[in-house]
Amino acid sequence: MGALALAMAGSAHAEKSIHGHPGAPPPAAAQLDDPCVTGAGASCGHALDGFYAALAATEAGTAAHPTRVAYLGDSLTADDLIANRLRTVLGGRFGDGGPGFVHVVPPHPYCRHRAVRRAASSSWQVHGVSTPFPADRLLGYGGGSVETRSGGSARFTPVSHVVTHAEVYYLAQPGGGDVEVVVDGGAAAATIATAAAAKKAAYAVVPITGAVARLDLKASGRVRLFGVVLEADRGLVVDNLGVVNATAKSWGQNRADHWKGQLAHRAPDLFVVMIGTNEAGWLAGKALDEHARVVERLLAPVRAANPRASCLVVSPFDQVDYELAGLPPRRSIAPMVAAQRAAAAASGCAFWDAQAWMGGPGSSKLWRKAGWLTNDFAHPTTGGSHRIADALAAGLTAGYARYRIR
Repeated sequence: MGALALAMAGSAHAEKSIHGHPGAPPPAAAQLDDPCVTGAGASCGHALDGFYAALAATEAGTAAHPTRVAYLGDSLTADDLIANRLRTVLGGRFGDGGPGFVHVVPPHPYCRHRAVRRAASSSWQVHGVSTPFPADRLLGYGGGSVETRSGGSARFTPVSHVVTHAEVYYLAQPGGGDVEVVVDGGAAAATIATAAAAKKAAYAVVPITGAVARLDLKASGRVRLFGVVLEADRGLVVDNLGVVNATAKSWGQNRADHWKGQLAHRAPDLFVVMIGTNEAGWLAGKALDEHARVVERLLAPVRAANPRASCLVVSPFDQVDYELAGLPPRRSIAPMVAAQRAAAAASGCAFWDAQAWMGGPGSSKLWRKAGWLTNDFAHPTTGGSHRIADALAAGLTAGYARYRIR
């Protein structure tokens, strides 16, 4: 049985366990390494300053758009529990910025988005960084795309009523068809012609008035879509880029120059990378020695696309080797933490040692006992996901407070 299957199998028991610990202490705030990346001393520019500057503009009401957080990960984040908790906690402080980027169809059935309800026809062919991908490797901002040759439809219904900006991310290509966009069941707000002389990523802002309650897309002919953005004029928005079974290396299936362009267009103020759950089970030898370089390659287009923005690497969480007697800590975790710390430093990113925050090697057994991990000792339950998000939110807001008084 795979790790995800084990996690799903143990979810009900773990959720029951978490409710048996109502007096559990709140999680300690994440201790974020926020290195000096420009200047020195009093003129030092820290890795997270770009994000904090965006928060300050949002708080002052001078920002041109909501503060944007992108959260790239694997199955630990794909269910959107961590990202959605951040939306709730940070959105409570800085305002609800809406769902953010949303896949038309998730690149894996277990990928979710809790700030929007989606429905799509079955005519879409789905691609992703951890599933079959097109030969041109153009997978879009979120590491996934859908394509139809005979037409398809999709509907997006935001949970909150704050969305005032909608944008469609698509592939312009030879022989491309059209996409009709309908807002709130009215007349077509726009028709997007995707035909072009050559393949390239393209974007279409949907003309809307007021808040959007529902957005419908209807494609005719050959159309490839990367996703839609649904956000407010202000507040804070979290894009969930978690893909089940993804690894740092598999994200390289998304062509780097194409992904860099998508990243530059979306322009997140903080890009979080939390990857390594899958690699931890098999990384060893040369592959483990090369892990820092693999993570650096993942971060390279992120940094190049928005050099004034911030990035944060979250280390792997503690795991045990549940196939060995006594459930010893996985040997790969400590060197992976060190490798990701080095990759973050080399890339000018902040870093969070999440294994140390959990309690160090072997702490996943305590988390499992408390009901914060499922029975694979790797995937967090709802309660565990909330602890992770709350700790990160606390660490970021504490850092923001220090930024404001510098």
